[in-house]
Amino acid sequence: MEPVRLTSNELIYYGAIAGAVIGLVLGIIVLILGFVKKERSYGVFGFLGSVILGPISGILSLIVFAIFTWLILRKPKNIVDPPADDNSTSVQAENSDNA
Repeated sequence: MEPVRLTSNELIYYGAIAGAVIGLVLGIIVLILGFVKKERSYGVFGFLGSVILGPISGILSLIVFAIFTWLILRKPKNIVDPPADDNSTSVQAENSDNA
């Protein structure tokens, strides 16, 4: 049996194809997760980032996947409305009585 020999160009091509497949799979996971959790913009940006960076390096695609997964799954900060100012309501009541 003859040993398999790859040129450096073939190795780069096969690595890019493998990275693209990894990026596509991870990007689809982020996209589905973003649609399920109602964070569509994060899902789309995570998908695009994974697919674009996948052929460059599979590790970059994995980093994009981890960041956008965290952004989608984190709990949003509770936004509390400031309490109504009692002085402003009393002023409006006085103005409406005088009219």
